[in-house]
Amino acid sequence: MPAPSPPSLATQGRVSIDNLSVSFSSRGKDMLAIQDVNITIKPGEFVCLLGPSGCGKSTLLNCVAGFVKPSLGSISVDNELITGPGPDRGMVFQQHSLYPWKTVLQNIAFGPEVTGRGQGSPKSTAQTFLRMVGLSKYADYYPHELSGGMQQRVGIARALANYPRLLLMDEPFGALDSQTRLMMQENLLKLWRDLSITVLFVTHDVDEAVFLSDRVLVMGSNPGRIVKDLSVSLSRPRNSDTTVSREFVELRKTCLDLIRHESLKAFEMHN
Repeated sequence: MPAPSPPSLATQGRVSIDNLSVSFSSRGKDMLAIQDVNITIKPGEFVCLLGPSGCGKSTLLNCVAGFVKPSLGSISVDNELITGPGPDRGMVFQQHSLYPWKTVLQNIAFGPEVTGRGQGSPKSTAQTFLRMVGLSKYADYYPHELSGGMQQRVGIARALANYPRLLLMDEPFGALDSQTRLMMQENLLKLWRDLSITVLFVTHDVDEAVFLSDRVLVMGSNPGRIVKDLSVSLSRPRNSDTTVSREFVELRKTCLDLIRHESLKAFEMHN
């Protein structure tokens, strides 16, 4: 029997999503993207949103980020209602979105310079997180001089430099090769453990969702909604051996079956 994961030390980053629905106008019609979503995420929990393309994963994440306003319902972090973007929520996108004219160090320091958040000067804060992602030697490089995986590590460091209560990640490793992706996943889990931060992570990759998370929220589409909330009790720390364990394989099959079922329903609706 594997040893249970230690409880999180986090005291901040509780997310409450209550009766959330989102509608968009398209071709003169109102389209319901998300309907009646209710989620509670505990401080320090790592939660993955998993589902087929078009099920509203990124829309839901953007609502938590404050980029998209709910049509109905509400979202709060530590009982504070979200009304727009804020430095308490760090965001990492699939594309790194770094400033090309700034060096790696300047990119990471930018947030603390603007918000005043962080510990010490913006430069020392940036250096701290650059060390944490293993890129201290590249402080004076520009984004175009780095590989895709290195760019994403800078993006993660930049999101963390504001010491957010919640880290939001939208398929951040989707464009990476499989070996770099696994390395990034393990590096992310170490950062998450060291910082005791809450993470909400969007992916369409079943293996990634099971490997990373404490919980996998499987979404269905037409409209987007949560169809299953799966607890992942795999012991931590996790590595490549985790992916061949019986529990991992069983959870993976459960997720694949759910997504196949939802994808087939969506396919039939469009024909």
